[in-house]
Amino acid sequence: MFKYNTILEIASEIAENDLIPKDGLTVIYELDEENHKKLDESLFFKINKGKPHIEFEHTDVIEVKIAGILFKFIQKKI
Repeated sequence: MFKYNTILEIASEIAENDLIPKDGLTVIYELDEENHKKLDESLFFKINKGKPHIEFEHTDVIEVKIAGILFKFIQKKI
């Protein structure tokens, strides 16, 4: 399963590699339904920590921008 720290490590590797053009770069991962929901929930609570009035609602596409790189996590279609 993807964890936020793993995403940060991948983003750092890409950001530090001068051979990879980053302008407009989007990295897309397909995750199975269970791991997609777990990552969505994990990121939601990490981002909204200390905001108890906001309720978690699962999304089909998870987008995270780190170091100018857009990471998209989509659920595999069966």
